[in-house]
Amino acid sequence: MAPAAGGYSHTYPDWFVRYKKWVMNNPMAAAEMEAVVKWGSYILAGRLKLSTLLCEIVYSGSRLFEMFNDFLIKGTLPQLTAKEGNKLKMLLTVMEYVEVLVEVAAVQLWGEMGRWAVVTIIQLAKCIGRFILLLRYKTSIVSSPPVKPLDRRAAIKTKQERLLCSTPGSSPEVIRLPHSGRVMRTLAGAPPIHQRSFTPPQPLNNNENEAAKLKIMSTKHLTAEAMHILRPICHLSSLYLFGQQSWAPWILSLGMDVTSLKLYNESLLTAAEKTELAVRRINLLYYLVRSPAFHSVTHRRIQYFLTTVGNRIPFARTICQPLLDYIPEWQKIYAYTWS
Repeated sequence: MAPAAGGYSHTYPDWFVRYKKWVMNNPMAAAEMEAVVKWGSYILAGRLKLSTLLCEIVYSGSRLFEMFNDFLIKGTLPQLTAKEGNKLKMLLTVMEYVEVLVEVAAVQLWGEMGRWAVVTIIQLAKCIGRFILLLRYKTSIVSSPPVKPLDRRAAIKTKQERLLCSTPGSSPEVIRLPHSGRVMRTLAGAPPIHQRSFTPPQPLNNNENEAAKLKIMSTKHLTAEAMHILRPICHLSSLYLFGQQSWAPWILSLGMDVTSLKLYNESLLTAAEKTELAVRRINLLYYLVRSPAFHSVTHRRIQYFLTTVGNRIPFARTICQPLLDYIPEWQKIYAYTWS
């Protein structure tokens, strides 16, 4: 069967073809639509009998919706497609997006025992998947989530550059052959004869990718990433041994996090890897809302702050009071989520 106009097959429903074209042509409008769905989860919080489950359904759905739109947009940007291990990365990303929803559903169906069983299974599966990415696919730092949301503005810029290069009368200085990957200088990009050096041209913004391919992970680097991957399993195991209110699991996981960050040699990392490490350092703040630190230190201070703001600022109480009521529920749900 011949393909339809615009390269789409007749096997796709008409509504899907129209929606795909709209997302490709309006990526920022799609991002605004995703944000509206995501904010719906916050609006539902504490307002209905099963608000926790409904919030997670809406929020997880919004993340999956965002990832689906990202893949539609990437369809026009081959240079932004995922590398080796992309199926496993996508599976791990989906698990991170739905793990809290599955945990909340497990509580509703099977109680606390079911919850901890589901949490353990999910963390074990994620641990195995991350080790496969680390050891088999040589992913030096496995980010969280492994498939990052697409930078829509960068995608628009890349698309515009590709369209500019494909218009008559314009040509890039260098091109990469699609099959061999060899970099060649175009005729239009060649300098005058007296200025030619006959050195191979270097494509822009590719130095980090080449460095990442040539880099061999040291034992220290592997140890650091392995500690980061094993940290949720070690935390859950110590919770089982010492109890949820013991400081031992908290200190163990925090120590593994800090040690892992210290072992990295950032001079050998790419900019994207350094950014991921910066995110991990910021995520250390989550230890303030994990038990027992939350119940011993953080909760009283948050309660005092929100009560003071609600009493002194007009109309602030309408926001602060629901937060005061719902923060313990959020802490119970998200304090043990490691994504």
